[in-house]
Amino acid sequence: MKWNKLICRRRDGMRAVKYIVWGLCCGLAIFASSCRTSRQIHPVALTGHTVEERVGLIVNRPVSYKTFSSALRFGIKSGVNRDSITADARLRIVKDEMIQLSLRIPILGTEAARINISPDQILIIDRMNKRYFVESMENLKKHLPFDFDYYSVQSLFTNQLFIAGKQEVTPDDYASFGYREDEFSAVLSRQDSRGIVYDFTGDYSHRILKTEVYKNDKTVSMNWNYADFERVSDNCLFPMKMSMALTVPDNLISMNLNFSSVDIDAAFELKTDIPSKYKQIDINQLIKLIRSL
Repeated sequence: MKWNKLICRRRDGMRAVKYIVWGLCCGLAIFASSCRTSRQIHPVALTGHTVEERVGLIVNRPVSYKTFSSALRFGIKSGVNRDSITADARLRIVKDEMIQLSLRIPILGTEAARINISPDQILIIDRMNKRYFVESMENLKKHLPFDFDYYSVQSLFTNQLFIAGKQEVTPDDYASFGYREDEFSAVLSRQDSRGIVYDFTGDYSHRILKTEVYKNDKTVSMNWNYADFERVSDNCLFPMKMSMALTVPDNLISMNLNFSSVDIDAAFELKTDIPSKYKQIDINQLIKLIRSL
């Protein structure tokens, strides 16, 4: 009986990993802790700043890193009435070079799938079915509703302000943001040439609490929220919980990321090899696979 339960748990885990690969693809189409910070019972009012000052404070607040690594607990859900599917994973980032998400099979702990994102391409390795997908970022953007690139995804995973299509936000960009605020929150806003709006909501501590990306009609939108900030490298705060909601016509895709201990500037190597016996699939086959899942 115990063996049967173990087999069932393994099957459920493998099914969960398949749904997570699908959810992460959709999400990309739109990225040792110490004491937890005390939660504010009452909101703290903002101090007055110009838009240039506010942008500068937010740009200079995030954790500084060369490499980033953390174990994660993922939750993925497609549709409003479906249950969330969860599994373990590991996120590793070499700044401005590569993001790697490794999805693990429960109990066994072996890798089920890997997603590598670099400034030039995305690689998805499906170890369960011995297949892989590789595509240049330039070609992939043709199939995405938003003008996302590597640096945008990297910024989302590391709680940073970004401008789509740029490697970093420089002082020359500060005045290009729109700015509105109330007593307790400030919103920096930018619209690109395609009419896509990027809103970044912060608080008195100059942390980004929410990044929202949408078209003006909001038929397609993405909200990326940050919570449970803890102190990590150099006493900087990092959000140990992130949640993403992607709204597309006739569907809502949500993803939760619960980080465990975060390692800053640890030494590691990211594997990019593709097993020789794996079969390559193209973008149409990938879309067909995602829909079948």
